[in-house]
Amino acid sequence: MQPPIITLTTDFGTADTFVGAMKGVILGIAPDAQVIDLTHEIPPQDVQAGAFTLASVYRYFPPGTIHVAVVDPGVGTRRHPIAVTTDDATFICPDNGLLSYPLDEARAFVDRDPFAMGRVAVPRDWHAVHLSNADYWRQPLSSTFHGRDIFAPIAGHLAAGVAIASLGTRVMDLAAFAVPRPRTAGDTSIGQVLHVDHFGNLITNLHPANFPDGRLRIRVGGTTISGLSDAYQDGGDLVALIGSSGTLEIAFRNGNAARTLGVTVGADVHVISRG
Repeated sequence: MQPPIITLTTDFGTADTFVGAMKGVILGIAPDAQVIDLTHEIPPQDVQAGAFTLASVYRYFPPGTIHVAVVDPGVGTRRHPIAVTTDDATFICPDNGLLSYPLDEARAFVDRDPFAMGRVAVPRDWHAVHLSNADYWRQPLSSTFHGRDIFAPIAGHLAAGVAIASLGTRVMDLAAFAVPRPRTAGDTSIGQVLHVDHFGNLITNLHPANFPDGRLRIRVGGTTISGLSDAYQDGGDLVALIGSSGTLEIAFRNGNAARTLGVTVGADVHVISRG
């Protein structure tokens, strides 16, 4: 039988012992668990970046993997810690929008402005609980480190076989921001930058299926790029290509596209057909 897999995504960095403390708590409860670091370099308090990062990788893991995400500017406040099971995975995180992308894929949204926060109904095939049963927390509870004292022990207990229903009370809605969707205006597809990666590349929500027919011009940050490239080193200094996420990406050869263009998450990207 394969040992349970637990992934960790945080904004803690690696200079301090925060991540190590979480791993120690998990392994103290579920010593056979495989604990895998996705990243601990989410920009501090950047829930949108944490949500994108988690969504971009969790499907590469076997179904049933437990994903712990802690980007938690509201730690110690009235926001709820939650655990959520879906057909693909189990998520443990604060209820602050970190599950926005899986919720969007499950079509849980009503129309809202891009990136606007609100609450959405839990999809019918999901099970979500407020982690209110303190019997499964680490004690004494710190008001500033729920990663160690709530999220890590909950992950350990789930990996050890505790049922999610035992961990707290069921909830029927979750916090989420509205993930922007591409739109069409005449011969133009309009998308948004969803993420800026470590290299300064702009990751958008535009899939090839969203592109108009014909030769293309891509406009972002007041700059126009002609056509798609096949690689980062193909074409001029500024290139547009389909990246590893399967969506349109804007990159600057051996440089930083976000800094060069002066744009960040939320910026519009226009793909225009030249006929």
